[in-house]
Amino acid sequence: MQCPYCQNPVSEESPACPRCGLTMEKATAFFGTPPRLFRGVSDSAGVLTARETRIVRRAIRDFERRFPQLGFTVAFIALPKDTPGPTYTWWVFNRANPSGELQQASSNRHLFLLVDTAGGGAWLTSGYGLEPFVGPSHWQPCLAKAQPHFSAAQYATGVTALLKEADARLRTVIAAIPRVFGLPEQHLGPVVKPVTAWSS
Repeated sequence: MQCPYCQNPVSEESPACPRCGLTMEKATAFFGTPPRLFRGVSDSAGVLTARETRIVRRAIRDFERRFPQLGFTVAFIALPKDTPGPTYTWWVFNRANPSGELQQASSNRHLFLLVDTAGGGAWLTSGYGLEPFVGPSHWQPCLAKAQPHFSAAQYATGVTALLKEADARLRTVIAAIPRVFGLPEQHLGPVVKPVTAWSS
């Protein structure tokens, strides 16, 4: 895994990034009180109309029906200038925990998208239970599909485009799992990793 601030490789057992010293406690001291998130859609920036909110909720509901092991939350937040987006996204996801109190560490298979409506950035992170299977190489193409829409303030269209690309990427990963682990498809079960201090 990588540090969400300096991108330096970090051991699963490391309590802090060995390069920049980032910890959850230091991030909390810097960012302050985390925003309140609601599972599904959080729009503290107030950029969605009622119709657009329904479109996003429907897209998330359809995505979670296709992948019942996963959850998805998007937050539209106007970040202060010069906020380090990847670090803030990681911190909010772990502190606000939109996946729910019972889904922690290796049980957390939630995806969290943060859209900065002030600066135009967007970042996608996932719970620790997904890290053995998917990572930045899967999420960057999803963000690339959505970014032109976010830049044009077409937020509902952007989320829909991102989820469509995530659907395709996840299906590719799922199809490869039996071959990668040498397992017959009917014996495939959840593969999880132990708790660390870095991710939910």
